[in-house]
Amino acid sequence: MNRIFISNEFDPYFNIAAENELFLNSDEDTHLFLWQNDSSVIVGRNQNLYAECDLAYMEKHNIKAVRRFSGGGAVYHDKGNLNFTFITKKKVANDAKFLELIQSAREKLGIDCEFSGRNDLLYKGQKFSGHAYYTDGDNYMYHGTILVNVDSKQLANSLTPSKLKLQSKGISSVKSRVVNLSSIDSEITIKKVLQSFIDTFVCGNIEYIDKTNFKAPLEQTLSSYEWLYAQSPSFDIELERKYSIGNVSVYISCSDGVIQRIKINTDSLYSYDFIPCESELLSKHYSDNAVWTCIEQYFDN
Repeated sequence: MNRIFISNEFDPYFNIAAENELFLNSDEDTHLFLWQNDSSVIVGRNQNLYAECDLAYMEKHNIKAVRRFSGGGAVYHDKGNLNFTFITKKKVANDAKFLELIQSAREKLGIDCEFSGRNDLLYKGQKFSGHAYYTDGDNYMYHGTILVNVDSKQLANSLTPSKLKLQSKGISSVKSRVVNLSSIDSEITIKKVLQSFIDTFVCGNIEYIDKTNFKAPLEQTLSSYEWLYAQSPSFDIELERKYSIGNVSVYISCSDGVIQRIKINTDSLYSYDFIPCESELLSKHYSDNAVWTCIEQYFDN
């Protein structure tokens, strides 16, 4: 029997863990999961957080970083967008049918759009919905997001990596011009988009889930350092900062989120031996704040 699951939670770690749990327990029926997240950046399984977003900006604005189980590019979520996931078994999965359902939901909203070659939905060349699929064994999901009234400033700033010289071995996102449905038609709301999916899916079996009635065992894993950062592809990065003593440059190579090689240089007129500082940072989990904190303490000494 087809079912609709709607999350009453906005915690992205719970929702993505719940999506994964539904996915792992799929059957030959098609189930639809509808959910929203608090402000967060969701990166693909094989992406580098440092290369995809501005982590310092996100920390300042309480925007969570999340690594999902599936591949694909980085996306920004907040309560201004609705996420959907079709879940079934691979042998009965039908992407064309999923697209028809999405198109029917869109027609209920009165939006004229086109599908791009990357399974994006476009309105006059601007993207308001991106889609991807994921398989594991015989389990299958087709998921995506609908931009309704997303904070466009937060989206742009979060998905713009800080100006670091970084060479990542991971998969990079493809940037697109985006548009909110509410800017096309001010009458469109999250509630209306959600209802359009419910009406289109034609399923009387709706279950509302939250942390009290649904177990999502991998929620804690998703928020752990090991999953978020140690899973990042290897990368080389150059940091630079100006101090009263002069400019300081740091050259770092990381693997599995751990500093493997590091070299610190300065154009200061004073003579500094950075070897002890480099030794202290070697084999530590990488973060630019940790690097600069260590260096600044070294200066104090």
